[in-house]
Amino acid sequence: MRREFPGLWKVVESRRLLWLLGLTFALIVTFQYIELPNTISSLFSSTKLPFSRNGDGEHKSSRNLAPAMAPSFPQKNASLVDDSSGGGGDDEEVEVDKIFDSGGNATAPTVSPSQVKENATAPNVSPSQVKENATATNVSPSQVKENATAPTVLPSQVKENATAPAVSPSQVKENATAPVTSAEPPAALPRVKENATAPVASAKPPAAVPTLNRSPVKENATTSQVEDKNSTKKDVPSASPPVVRFVPDVKEYSKTPDSRVMSISDMSKQLRRNRITHNRLAKKPKWVTKPDLELLQAKYEIENAPIDDKDPLLYAPLYRNVSIFKRSYELMEKMLKVYVYKEGDKPIMHSPILRGIYASEGWFMKLIESNNNKFVTKDASKAHLFYLPFSSRMLEVTLYVQDSHSHRNLVQYLKDYIDFISVKYPFWNRTSGADHFLAACHDWAPSETRNVFAKSIRALCNSDVKEGFVFGKDTSLPETFVRDPKKPLSSIGGKSASQRPTLAFFAGKPDHGYLRPILLSYWGNNKDPDLKIFGKLPRTKGNKNYLQFMKTSKYCICAKGFEVNSPRVVEAIFYDCVPVIISDNFVPPFFEVLNWESFALFVAEKDIPNLKKILMSVSERRYRQMQMRVKRVQKHFLWHVQPEKYDMFHMILHSVWFNRVSQISV
Repeated sequence: MRREFPGLWKVVESRRLLWLLGLTFALIVTFQYIELPNTISSLFSSTKLPFSRNGDGEHKSSRNLAPAMAPSFPQKNASLVDDSSGGGGDDEEVEVDKIFDSGGNATAPTVSPSQVKENATAPNVSPSQVKENATATNVSPSQVKENATAPTVLPSQVKENATAPAVSPSQVKENATAPVTSAEPPAALPRVKENATAPVASAKPPAAVPTLNRSPVKENATTSQVEDKNSTKKDVPSASPPVVRFVPDVKEYSKTPDSRVMSISDMSKQLRRNRITHNRLAKKPKWVTKPDLELLQAKYEIENAPIDDKDPLLYAPLYRNVSIFKRSYELMEKMLKVYVYKEGDKPIMHSPILRGIYASEGWFMKLIESNNNKFVTKDASKAHLFYLPFSSRMLEVTLYVQDSHSHRNLVQYLKDYIDFISVKYPFWNRTSGADHFLAACHDWAPSETRNVFAKSIRALCNSDVKEGFVFGKDTSLPETFVRDPKKPLSSIGGKSASQRPTLAFFAGKPDHGYLRPILLSYWGNNKDPDLKIFGKLPRTKGNKNYLQFMKTSKYCICAKGFEVNSPRVVEAIFYDCVPVIISDNFVPPFFEVLNWESFALFVAEKDIPNLKKILMSVSERRYRQMQMRVKRVQKHFLWHVQPEKYDMFHMILHSVWFNRVSQISV
């Protein structure tokens, strides 16, 4: 028995092993039977790249991508179109669809942060997703960097903290020496070499700055689309690394519902919320520079500013917090440096307009590009902010095809410009554009810049909450009507409070938007002798009738036109008249600093029938107080040929500075 026992044991072990193998095989078969259908479906669905929001399944020839930095635009001087709604454009054009839908509402981009993975150094592209030599017609513009010479890269496969474009891995290791800084800086900031962590831009020149191609456009064309002959070219291997501009998500900045009206108090609450949750609005830079640490120190000093409300130049009731404003302004004067990009051709770039209702963007451009501006630096490594010197007015005049109802080529020009500077310099990609800013006064500027400059600071005249204005990031640019650029302060001031017999005054085009006909129907045609509400006044030399009414009225009605903004707001302040703003969802200028309710009245559009009752409810004492405050806040709304302290130029720059400091995080 002892001799037979080992053999019997081997038989038992063999049977047990076979039983275990059979059970394992059964489990594997069962698992595959359950999971295989899902695997197959996900495999096939991953190869479907969305290219249109209108549901059609065809690839249009209009989706062919033009080579980056070489856009072909029609150069036609189109006449102005007052109605910025413009029409829908072709639904098949992806870029138009991303910005304008049939209702004029903003739409979110195709790529969301949930699709973008972080902390990787190279994108992983599976063969089932992208073929190596795919032509441009098989990929939508929202998913591929528009560069004919660069390899095709999907933004969903690009990782957030990738190496900065145009910098070879051998030149610098990203974030290798980036210091970690807390929200409250230590007593002494660590020494940081100016270029210790910033990669050096590639020596290879980029393709070309966006230029205006005078190629003809068909006369009967209804869009500004230009055919791309090189869109089906095969990818050519390049010695330079792939060019990828990181496009941030803008879903959180979409329009609010049309039915909702945001009051001034609601705007203030939203501003405070956004200040607290600033990390949602600006991501940390990919590497830390000395200017970042300086901004962090400034943020600490501003938040802990000592109480100082005795400055004779700053009347405390005009400001949200006069101590914070004063300290912020002092630090701006002490340390702020702005780098102005020199790239770009006239007339769209570097061409300031100093006359008319778009003068604000022109005056700011002129003054910041002047040779004696102390805030401008030629050393970009020292810059806290980067200015993009384009004119939204000249963009429309130069590129818009009349009656096309399409802004696609205008948006494309801006995209190509950003692509160009993001290849030539590392600054845009370091922060995804969060330290870049623009000043634009045209009605179309919010929609044209919403996606391209989603993370940038936008100073906008058309500061409409429903147009994607972001509190704490964007700032409201005052719309000024400059009649004489050589004498911007001519006719300033008005009568004293006791010499203003007219209760309220308004004059303007009656068909300019939906609101003015309502205002005129209730109060126009001398229906009330105390309210001088007119349509367009007869033209006189120097517009004396209009100015005389402004100078002799207690309240000046600032009713919106096609858009929420109006030059009458600044005009009222200019002529010592208390502004009465009738424009729902309008964010007034310098909102992050000024306490507008201390010197202006806000009337909801639905309350127009009660306009006189609202005005008469203000006591004489309260009116005189408000009029006095209008005079004291006036210095913030004046243009000077040579900028002066606290004037319009400095206030615009301060709002940009203040928003950047509030967002900084490293």
